Amino acid sequence: MMTYDRNRNAITTGTRVMINGTGRIGKIVAIHTEGLDPAQVRRSKTVEVEGCEGKFEPVELIRLGLH
Repeated sequence: MMTYDRNRNAITTGTRVMINGTGRIGKIVAIHTEGLDPAQVRRSKTVEVEGCEGKFEPVELIRLGLH
């Protein structure tokens, strides 16, 4: 599934991102979208980032380059 980061850049599994507020960097390992429309996906804690505990809202993430 594709969604968008805080700057409306497309992000998907494998995208390298930085978490706003902490500055931690990692790759997206999963985006959980079951039963959610695109707006809900963007505003819910649906994204798992490698090396970071918990899930994040896509609007908390900043894409770093392309895959």
